[in-house]
Amino acid sequence: MTRILKVSLIYFGIVFGIGFILGMIRVPFIVPALGERTAEIIELPFMLGAVYFAARWITYRYGLWSDLTVAFAIGTLS
Repeated sequence: MTRILKVSLIYFGIVFGIGFILGMIRVPFIVPALGERTAEIIELPFMLGAVYFAARWITYRYGLWSDLTVAFAIGTLS
């Protein structure tokens, strides 16, 4: 159980950090020019890419391809 929690926190930290950085760009620069909804739609592909690559890196780094129930638990906790 400790492994699942540790990997889940790492995954959360990566995705949250990227979202925080993108938010620091989106809010002061893109929102005033284009509006909130348009800025969020522009940010969406970058966040989806961050989620995909973070999940892929986590599964390779911690060897989760062999145990999909653990990978599902990590995704659920994050």
